[in-house]
Amino acid sequence: MDNYVPSDETTVEPENPFPAPYNGEDVKIMLVSKSSKFSKINGHVREYFTEKPDCNRFVIYKSTNGATEKAISCVEVFKQQFEEPIYQWTRAVCSKRVVLWKCQQEGPRDIRVTVEVPVIFIVISRDPFPGEYSCMSMQCSSDKDIAFLPALRSSKKSAGGKSDKKDKKGNRRTNEGNKWTKPTSEQRKKEHKERNELLKEIESSKNQ
Repeated sequence: MDNYVPSDETTVEPENPFPAPYNGEDVKIMLVSKSSKFSKINGHVREYFTEKPDCNRFVIYKSTNGATEKAISCVEVFKQQFEEPIYQWTRAVCSKRVVLWKCQQEGPRDIRVTVEVPVIFIVISRDPFPGEYSCMSMQCSSDKDIAFLPALRSSKKSAGGKSDKKDKKGNRRTNEGNKWTKPTSEQRKKEHKERNELLKEIESSKNQ
């Protein structure tokens, strides 16, 4: 690349990966860079939540320039400081940085290089997410490091309509009105596996 110099550079930002109502044009998005101050970013979010508590129910944190770890840390700090339970939904995508390298000699062609940079979007909400969106990348500040899954009936009924005798005595009541419940040990293992795969994907994207 001794005979090439960068001539032009463009960045293609990813679209908001969340479904409605978390992808509207009026959604509050906090951009987090490597130089962002936790106190400043989280101060704006707290003010947004408290100035109109009936209307302002969720905010999106978005990393910029590869600051995925900073965005995650910023959210974790806010969850620890906010008095109410906070529901979190995380998605990782990539932005594309396209660089045109001009050759200074006649003959060889110019080179266009595309670099993918990891971008993380995190919704923090004061309300639980709709049950149809439930996935392993959701969690709540009141359940540390445990994702939320669609509600399961704590008492399974047999064909005759009786509750399963294996259910514990204290868990005979169902959670039909609750869209969220703690996962089983197998579901937790699956969650940790998916998280590790996500982290590996982010790390590999950063090293490209």
